[in-house]
Amino acid sequence: MPDEPKPMRFRWAIVGPPLATALMLALLATLGAVRGSNPELWMRPASLAPGGPLVLMWWHMVVRPRRRWWALGAALGVIIVVYLVLHRLVLTELPFPWDGVVSFVVAGWFGAFAYVSVTRRPAAPSSREKAAEGSGIAPGEVYEARFGFTRRDLLLVPVSVVFVAVGVLIHRDAPVAGVVAVVMGGAFLLLRLITVLGRRVALRVDAAGVTLGHPPPWPSSRTAVVPWSDIEAVVLWTQRAGGTTVPYVGLLRRPGLPPLPGSARSRGVQRMNQGVVRHVPPSVLADSRPATFWSLHRASLDAAVRHFAPAVEIVDL
Repeated sequence: MPDEPKPMRFRWAIVGPPLATALMLALLATLGAVRGSNPELWMRPASLAPGGPLVLMWWHMVVRPRRRWWALGAALGVIIVVYLVLHRLVLTELPFPWDGVVSFVVAGWFGAFAYVSVTRRPAAPSSREKAAEGSGIAPGEVYEARFGFTRRDLLLVPVSVVFVAVGVLIHRDAPVAGVVAVVMGGAFLLLRLITVLGRRVALRVDAAGVTLGHPPPWPSSRTAVVPWSDIEAVVLWTQRAGGTTVPYVGLLRRPGLPPLPGSARSRGVQRMNQGVVRHVPPSVLADSRPATFWSLHRASLDAAVRHFAPAVEIVDL
């Protein structure tokens, strides 16, 4: 039976294609030097093509994840489209051979993103009564979600790459605009890279209680571990931000407890948050964390809470 997605696969979605392409580049350059041929002929985009998909084929044939044929088709389609767009429209003015190398590294990167995204998409339960059966955890197993790659990155990461590429191209004619574009795109890419490689715990439900994490650049000291004896309910709510909806996981704790690490302590910040989200009680709002940079699997959360703390309610607002 195909395996379930594992955290290591997400790391390879980040470092795998660039590493494979770099190894391919080194191998081709070495062969070109030994044979005495023109290295530029060995470093053409067509010669570097096996770099990124090499990682995808390893997953496909050895790891054998679920939905692997759909994932392979999606990944190859993404690689072709991204490569053509970058190579033809954005990076054509960069010095050879970096146009082909960079274009295919980025294309293979996004192909790996697409592959992982398809293979890890959970099946939604048909009803709340079937939540345990539809969950991705076994009875008694902890539910843990870590910060990492999400489906929104399929849009945000390419946009950030385009910002950086455009900033590099226009920095001579428009230095300020070029620097702003590079900083905006590069900051997001760096933040996402640190987040994915760091693999911090975003949410954990186990016998000890509920762990609420904070993503980089916030320090890990903001992570809060709340015992079940302090929790009256797990509250799930959403906030609309522009055209998107951000899910939140909050805790209703017993009155009189001190603030959690990482929770809003300033009264001004609390009043501002309450003005934006009026349907959430202030105590729950202060102890809530957004499901950004990680994915919430509702069925697994329900199953874990009901196993470890049957008396704790799960409330939807």
